[in-house]
Amino acid sequence: MVEFDKLDEFFKSKIILDGKYDGIYYDLHLHTKASDGFLDIKFLKSFLKEKNHLISITDHNEIRKSIKSFEVESINSVPGIEIGCEDGMEILAYFENPKELEEFYKVYLEPYKNRYRMAKSYKSWEYYIEVLKKFKTHTSLPHLNGYAQKNYIKNKKYLEEIIKVVDSIETYNHSLDKVRNLRARDIREKYDLKATFGSDAHTRFDMRSYEKLENNEMFEELKIIEGAKKLYSVIGLGGKHLKYIFKK
Repeated sequence: MVEFDKLDEFFKSKIILDGKYDGIYYDLHLHTKASDGFLDIKFLKSFLKEKNHLISITDHNEIRKSIKSFEVESINSVPGIEIGCEDGMEILAYFENPKELEEFYKVYLEPYKNRYRMAKSYKSWEYYIEVLKKFKTHTSLPHLNGYAQKNYIKNKKYLEEIIKVVDSIETYNHSLDKVRNLRARDIREKYDLKATFGSDAHTRFDMRSYEKLENNEMFEELKIIEGAKKLYSVIGLGGKHLKYIFKK
């Protein structure tokens, strides 16, 4: 289900386990309290303890926790961010080192953050794709077949244009069902791109559920139970977005 074999060398070079890359806990898409998640560095440190892992904190238009993770020796992380464009398009961008991520954020994103919409900015996807060329990065399109506005296939007429200029497609997003992820895989195969994957976790429950999948402990019937439990996540995330608006 998770295309470990399609992961780019950009990530594989960060951690090696005798060439068996599927023996590593990979999570290249997760959110913390810095944006709309409930995860913090303390929990990540505990959760990842004794795991051979590689993660990336990809908060919406925010880098504080991603940079903070590099201060924790036991966390093996790739500098990352989920860039929100002016029309709601999102791009996962991974950087070679924290300094480049900080430069990108301070110069090209922070001045253009949308005051009221956490996952949006005042710049287009074309702008960010061009700017990212200044850095050593790897780009991926997340949740192509998500729900509502996250379903880019239905509401982004330029989708084929951006697919041609990114490096990967996120072919497994743990917040989506099997059919939606398989459609993303079909697109990746059509354009012969690499793959990224992750929990898209906002809560501790999300990460623990994703861990079961990576350990081949996840079954379809469990997904039904977990779907009910995720009601807590949905309610909580709504509160986070409102909090973001009002604190501005």
